[in-house]
Order: sequence, then C-alpha cells, then structure tokens
Amino acid sequence: MVSRIILITLLLMAGQVSTSKASIDPEVLSNSTVRVIVKKPHGEMSVATGFIWLKPDWVVTALHVLDPEPKSKVIIDYGKKKRLAKVYRVLPKADLVLLEVSRPVIGWQPIKQFKSNKPKYRASVTALGFHHGALAMSTRELLKGYAKPEILKQFLPPYAVKMLSKTKSPHIELPIYYLDGSLLPGFSGAPIFDSEGALIGIGNGGLENGAANVSWVIPANHLDSLIASEHKTIPAALRESSSLFTLDKINAQAKARQKTGWQAPWQGVINSAVATTKSVENTTFVPAIPIPTRVNYQNFQFVKVKTRSLEQLKHSSANPEEIMQVVTLFRSIFGDIELDFATQAFDVYSDAYYGLNIVIPTGTELYTDDDGYLLAKSEQLCQLCFFELQYHARDLNKTQKQHIEQDAMTFLFHKLDEHWHELNEEGVYEEYKDFRQLLEFGGRRYVANGLFANFNEPMILRHEVNYVSIATNRESWLQAQAINGQFNDDYMSQLLKNPKLNCKLISLTSEQISLCLSLETAFSLLASVHLTGFSNRFNNL
Repeated sequence: MVSRIILITLLLMAGQVSTSKASIDPEVLSNSTVRVIVKKPHGEMSVATGFIWLKPDWVVTALHVLDPEPKSKVIIDYGKKKRLAKVYRVLPKADLVLLEVSRPVIGWQPIKQFKSNKPKYRASVTALGFHHGALAMSTRELLKGYAKPEILKQFLPPYAVKMLSKTKSPHIELPIYYLDGSLLPGFSGAPIFDSEGALIGIGNGGLENGAANVSWVIPANHLDSLIASEHKTIPAALRESSSLFTLDKINAQAKARQKTGWQAPWQGVINSAVATTKSVENTTFVPAIPIPTRVNYQNFQFVKVKTRSLEQLKHSSANPEEIMQVVTLFRSIFGDIELDFATQAFDVYSDAYYGLNIVIPTGTELYTDDDGYLLAKSEQLCQLCFFELQYHARDLNKTQKQHIEQDAMTFLFHKLDEHWHELNEEGVYEEYKDFRQLLEFGGRRYVANGLFANFNEPMILRHEVNYVSIATNRESWLQAQAINGQFNDDYMSQLLKNPKLNCKLISLTSEQISLCLSLETAFSLLASVHLTGFSNRFNNL
C-alpha cells in the first residue's frame, strides 16, 4: 500500500513537472550568443550579434554585416576568446548567413530547436545581444506588435525599398515579426526568445528613418531554409544593400562639416497672422563612441544610438518634409533669416522597449532632477539659462487609455490645452495653432505638437517661446518642452537691427556673431522637440 502511494505521488510529481512552463534564463542562453565583428579592407568595421546553431562550429548572424570583398575577416568573439569564421551557407532573401568556425570555443552551447508559431500580439520577447559592439552582452525586453500586412516593405523608407527591390537581400516582401519597440544597433543577428526561452526569431535592422530606427524579427523557420540553401558565397549585390544598414557600422558615425560662418536673424517677434489668441550634406566619417551612453528615467531607458546632422536625418527619412517643418517653424518665429540648418547636429536616444526616440543637441548631457523631470544640460541649456529642454513622463490610467483608443487626436489636443492652462497660471500665453499637429506612427502611437508664447504679456522683463511635444505609447506619455526665455528688450532690439542677417557670412560683427550663436541654439532647441517620435513607423500612414 505504501509503495502504491509513493508510486502515485511520483507520477503526480512527474505530471506537475511535465506541465509546468519553462522560463527564460539569460545566463544559460548567453552560452549560445556571440559577438560578430567584420573587418573590411577599406577601413570600415561592422558589428553584430550571432548565436550557435545546431553544432558548436555553426554561427548564425545577419548577412548584411558581411562584405563580399575576399579580404574581409569575420571574427567571432566570445568573452576574451576570438575565432575566425568563414561563410558556409547564405540565405539572401532573409538576410541570414551561416558561418563555420574551425575551432569552437569550449563552453559554447548550440541552440537546437526553434518555435515556428508566430508570437501573439503583446507577447513578451527577449533579445540577447551586443549594443554597438559593446563588450558586455545585454537583454532587451520587447513586445510583439500588430501590423497588417506584416511584411518588411511596410516599415522601410522609400530609399531602402528602392535599393532592396534591386538587390533582394533581404526581400522586401519577406514576412517578419513586427516589434512594438526597437532593437538597438548591434542587435542584428541576435537570437530572439519568447517568455519560455524558446527561439522564435533572429533580430535584424540597423536602417534609419530620420531620427527613428527600423528593426524587425526574422521568423526562426527560415533557419531550415538557411541550412538547405545552395548559396555558399556572399552575393556581390550585398555591397549595395549593406550600405543601408548604417547603424551596424561602428566607424561610420557622421560628423557635420565645418561651418563657414555663423547663423540666423529675426523680424517681428512672431508673425501676427499666424497667432490665434486665447483669453487670459557633405560629411566626414569618424569612429563612433565605443561605450553606449544611457540614462534611466521612470519606465524608460534611453540609450544613445547615433549622432546625425539635420541633413542626414532628412535624407534617410520617409517623410523629409515633416522633418523640415521645423525650419518653417523657426522662420515664423524669427523671420526670413539665413542659418546653416543642414549641418546642425543632434544626438538621438532610443528606448528599446517602447521604441520612443528623443533628440537633443549633440554633446548635451541628460540627467534627472528631484522633481521628476528629465533635463538636458550644456553650456547653453540649464534650468537657470535662457534656454531649457525638459521631459516629463506620466502614466496613463484606464480611462485615458480608453480615450486614446477611441480618439487619440481629441485626447492629445486636450493635453495641449491643459499645457496652455498650466502656462497661464504663471502668465498670459497665446497658442499659435497653425503649428498644432498630430503625427501617427502606427500601433496607436502618436505625437502631438504645439507652440505657445507670452509676447502680449505686459510688465515683464523677458518673454518666452514654449514649444511642446506629447508622445504616447498606450501605457504612458512623455512631454518634451523647448523653452526659449531670451526675449528681453535688448535681445529683440538686436533682432530688429538685423532683419536680413545671414549667419553663413564670415564678415560679421561681434554683436552679430553673438546673435547668430543664440539663434543657432534656439533652432536646435526647437528641432530637438520637433523630432520626438517612434521607431518602426508604419510608412503607409
């Protein structure tokens, strides 16, 4: 009888074990994940992530990081151990390559299975990889998003569609998994796991769409096609298509060309016809930073992913006219002036989980204060300076989430109205409604912009321009503010004295140089807020 009870107990325990769900263990999976470095003979270097697949001497990664040049070297880095690798199989349509290592590192653990079922909407997935080629491996927690059709072409800017239509590496009709978030540069080739630790796909991306990045997941069932592929060499067309994946090149960081003068003027404080009052390309290449810059703020972790000039952001964008609206905004405030807008440089920070991007003038530091704000700090930007750049995040309650689902424009425009009321607790502000707009990024992600100023307020020493952006991702919303409080009598007199100032000229007085520097900062402040947005934008919106 006792033995029977023991047997039943053991069977029950076995049943419990067999039905319990596994969970992801990054420590175990790290033994299957490697860093991939591609050294090219023309001085460029690409970095990515890879993983050991089926056998200890097989490594899978993204094809686009390789180079058809025979003298290129592929190095697999694991801890402090490095191994040369050669191409074994290639699957261009899915941007996958299978590498072979002659002397596998002891301790490598091949992944031997994958899950072919598509993850459900809002399912948690985990990417394991090396951001920007960093030595330290890290995870990125993301959510499976919804898109229809869920194919690569849906998310590519026009310049990429045109190029990949010719090279077909990857194929623009490739079925993918859309992420409600964004992989960081260096995560191309990274293994993507579900919440139970099963391999469901391979990370890919590294393209740019203005300030945003473009990334996706290649379904893991393409691994079978990769093994069976008859292609054993890198296609020559890869040289063209790989040029699109700029964020996986660690020494292709662009630096704005040297300026040949200063920049900007002012005519009338703000074009009165715009106001509606409420009551009361040439670049050089330098090495990118080897260590990622990041800042934690409430539920966000913003990581610096790139530095780009306005011209470069415009060139890579699917909506270049949208980016250049900030020039129209600036000229509506300061008049018909000449600034070298194209070379203004910005640092782009991205939160991988939400895919939210914030933009700040290059070289600016981000920090959090005791009041719960994320602030930008530089010689020109600070809380006691004329110029401020600040961010404030708020969680959405259940009612607000429902309002966004029903009518996002009404909700966000109501938030802009609330911002105007908050400003008028301290003064008399107007909103310039020609600059109120709503941008849609897909997946119920939106950004609303508004412009406010208090030029009609009497008896104050300084007037202020306040440009605000409100971004929502369904769970929270982030407000960005550009505050320009330099408008005192002396400053406005200088602007009126120089109505046609061309800051590109060399022959400027010291007073004009000072004014141009101030206007350059004013523009970079407006552009920083204007460029707030999300990665992986639906390009048919």
